[in-house]
Amino acid sequence: MNDENPQNEEDLKLVHQHVDALGEHFDTVQIFCTRHAEGERGGTVNVHAGAGNWFARRGHVHQWCIQKDEQARAEVRDEEEES
Repeated sequence: MNDENPQNEEDLKLVHQHVDALGEHFDTVQIFCTRHAEGERGGTVNVHAGAGNWFARRGHVHQWCIQKDEQARAEVRDEEEES
């Protein structure tokens, strides 16, 4: 993220507000956000922030990625079987 861009600072501030709010109710929080921004980094700006145990957050995200990858593979297999 480009720290010189005031919009990115506002984005990060907004995400941190939500991390703090969720952190009052959950042990860990990890938020990833993207938005279209003409002329910046290929048209996309990303912001990410989290709170709580880093290893738990990373493990949670990693498990989610594996599950989504496997679901996508299963959908392709199902489509191929139907063909």
